[in-house]
Amino acid sequence: MKLNKFQTVLRTSQQANLPDSDEVPLQNTYKWYFDRLGKITASKFSVALNIIKEGSKSKGKTRKAYMIELAVERLTNTKTEGYTDKDMEWGITTEPQARCAYELDKKVQVEQVGFIEIDGMIGCSPDGLVGDDGLVEIKCPKSTTHLHTFDSGQVPAIHKAQLQGQMMVTNREWVDFVSFDPRLPLKAEYFCKRVMRDDEYIDNELRPGIEDFSKELDELIIKLK
Repeated sequence: MKLNKFQTVLRTSQQANLPDSDEVPLQNTYKWYFDRLGKITASKFSVALNIIKEGSKSKGKTRKAYMIELAVERLTNTKTEGYTDKDMEWGITTEPQARCAYELDKKVQVEQVGFIEIDGMIGCSPDGLVGDDGLVEIKCPKSTTHLHTFDSGQVPAIHKAQLQGQMMVTNREWVDFVSFDPRLPLKAEYFCKRVMRDDEYIDNELRPGIEDFSKELDELIIKLK
């Protein structure tokens, strides 16, 4: 079967456009929002693949809503208004503290980056590059969510597509998943677990799912023009 351009690029993700560190627009800036405009991002890969949180009844509807959101951004070249609540704001403001905790724990220096993309279609914004082979992804969620992760000792399955997607885009071998909540006692405030690259999952589930979503998105845009 002949591969289209998108499929070919996904299979050569080592060519990902890693920007020069001196020219990186950090996250949550105007330039960062513009760079990811209309693109399928790793933080939404689970939505594109129709993966939902346990107990949710929104399967299919959320995927379609995300597709329409991207279509609008591509057609209007304007960022759609996103939803923000106090939990999301807490996560953004607490992330630097979590990053420091991780650097102290692992005795590493995290290189912060902006949006990394391949072929102008998909990309990711990892919370940092670690050495030559690693990434770090930081979550500062609600206390109940953090405590569930801390108690289980496992990375929540809902994040699998995002983490593997980040490794696919950046061609890295592992990502340290961090959950952090300084509101809890010191012993329970920090959780870190390393996730290794899973090429079988990437090749057989993630890439095909993103390819299907991208194709449907392109067809929707053509229909609307």
